[in-house]
Amino acid sequence: MGEGAPIASPDAPPAGVVGWLGEGLTRICLALAGLALIGIVVINGANVVARYIFTAPFPWAEELMLWLMILGVFTGGVAVTWRNMHIRIDTFVERWPAPLRRAAFVVSSLVCIGVLGTVALNGVDLVFLLREMDQRSDALRFPIWIPQSLVPIGLGLIALIIAIKLVMSRFGRTQ
Repeated sequence: MGEGAPIASPDAPPAGVVGWLGEGLTRICLALAGLALIGIVVINGANVVARYIFTAPFPWAEELMLWLMILGVFTGGVAVTWRNMHIRIDTFVERWPAPLRRAAFVVSSLVCIGVLGTVALNGVDLVFLLREMDQRSDALRFPIWIPQSLVPIGLGLIALIIAIKLVMSRFGRTQ
């Protein structure tokens, strides 16, 4: 990119196979997040009825709703990152000249990739440890490593998307 070349719009849809794959992943993630939210609402409603009408709440409801919330947050985070819908405070950056905006984008992308990658890699270690120890949840007796794996998978995908967008922006495709 030349010195005065504009930065591609963050809202511009990515082109080609990468765009198609990213949009497909986003739709899958949004569907999973939506199903998780519906599951939370149904379980919570049924648990309220069980608790106050039958005085017999489900002992596993809180645990399962928490796992569904984790699923929704991390799949939603992937979709939000792909579509550039995350919260940004870029009031000052938008007023900067194009080369400074580009530098801010590169630096912030590299910092995000570093932080998310570090947490994801450490999360993978924890997931393997939980699997090795065969740790199970209290109420459902379900292997803890399965819902815990959503954290490093989600963070890893978000870091990967940021890296892809960084590379694509280098070629003027998207940001």
